[in-house]
Formats: sequence, C-alpha cells, structure tokens
Amino acid sequence: MHLTTTFRRLGQNDIRLIGRDAFLVWMFIYYFVITVALRFALPYLDAHLAVSGAVPFTLSDWYPMLVAYFLVFLGAAFSGMIYGFVLLEEKDNNMIKALLVTPVPVNHYVAYRVGVPLGIAFIMVIAAVLITNVAVPPPWRLVLIAAGASLAAPITALFLATFAENKVQGLALAKFIGAAGFLIPLAWFTPEPFQFLFGLFPPYWVSKAYWLALAGNPLWVGSLALGIVLQAAMIAALTRRFNKVIYRDA
Repeated sequence: MHLTTTFRRLGQNDIRLIGRDAFLVWMFIYYFVITVALRFALPYLDAHLAVSGAVPFTLSDWYPMLVAYFLVFLGAAFSGMIYGFVLLEEKDNNMIKALLVTPVPVNHYVAYRVGVPLGIAFIMVIAAVLITNVAVPPPWRLVLIAAGASLAAPITALFLATFAENKVQGLALAKFIGAAGFLIPLAWFTPEPFQFLFGLFPPYWVSKAYWLALAGNPLWVGSLALGIVLQAAMIAALTRRFNKVIYRDA
C-alpha cells in the first residue's frame, strides 16, 4: 500500500476518533485560548505593573520565558498528547493488533504517527507565536525554532503510547509531561553555567535557542541543533520501543 494511501486512511480514522472525544477537542481549543489570553493579558499587565510600580521589574523582560513555555513547549506537547491518546484509543480497541493483518505496512503506520503530530505542532507553534505577537523572532528563525520544538510532539505521543496501558495511565503521564515542562521557566531563572544542567531535558535546548535568537546571539543555531539531535535520538529510541509494544500486544 502506498504511503499516501496509508496516511489518508489513518487520517480519516483520526478525525473520527478525535471528533467524538470532547477531551481531545478541548485540548486544541485550550491551547488557543491560552494564546489569545496571552496576546491581550501580557501587554495589559506589563503596562499596569509599570504604572503601579508594584514590582521591581517589567513583565516584558519575562516575555521570552512565558512564550517559550506556554507557546513553544506546550504547543508541541498538546499535539503529542492528543495523538498519544489516539494511540491509546487504538490500543484499547485492539486496532493495533488488527493492523498486523491488514495491507498497511507497520513502518508506514509508525511514520504517520511520528509525522502528523510533528506537522501539526509546527503549525500550532508558529500560529500561536504570531497571534500573541510578543517576543517574535525574525520569520526564518521562528520557522527553524518551531521545527525544532515540534519534535517534542512525536516524543510525547510515543511516550504515552509506549508506557501507558490505557487512557487513565495516559492522563497521569500527560500530567507528568506538563510538570516536566516547568523545567523551562526554572531554567530561565537559573544563571549559567548551572542553567545547562537543564539540558538533560532536550526541549530546553530549543527554548534556549529561542532566547538566544531574540537576543541576537549567533549561538542560537548551535543550541537548536543540539536540541534537534537529542530529540531525534529520543524519537528513534521510542520508535524502536513502540514497535516492540506493537508486536508484543499482537
């Protein structure tokens, strides 16, 4: 079966699964509610705090940190969570077992499960940053940063599908992923070189690249490249493990 045919059939199935699950639909909506809220809330709060003098800093100084977590990281994480729950739905319904006796090659199925959440995350991150319209890097840098950030989506999806046995466990692991993302704001407030300890969490390097790109620091390219390499290695490892899960459960 051709790859395009596989993608079309799996895409139709995903639309059906996501459309009938209000929780997954609301995850999409929730992300863009956050985006719109940040667009209007950040400038208002920044101006209000500046006039009141209530705090010894300007909120605009924190825009890169807020955008890195709420838009760059969560955009990819939400896309991955949605498709992770789709995979768990397929496991619950024994659809993955049925896959092994259909003309759909397993490698096509895995390529779809990696590529689609990645592509959706890429679009979500770019759209959200442009809609919020604060701390926006030059367009070509934003595209590259969004591409690096989007790798967290298949990582999240494969992580949920591999380590959760059902949706209940998946929800617990999704909360863990969201909590892990708080390492990015924490890294913002940690001085170098201690900040680099957060590099054990690969999405940090993409956020670091974003911060450096905004500052005009040429080292952003190296940080982004490192983030891409580390996340690609995680995708490869999780893909191998996911393949084992497919055949184990068959």
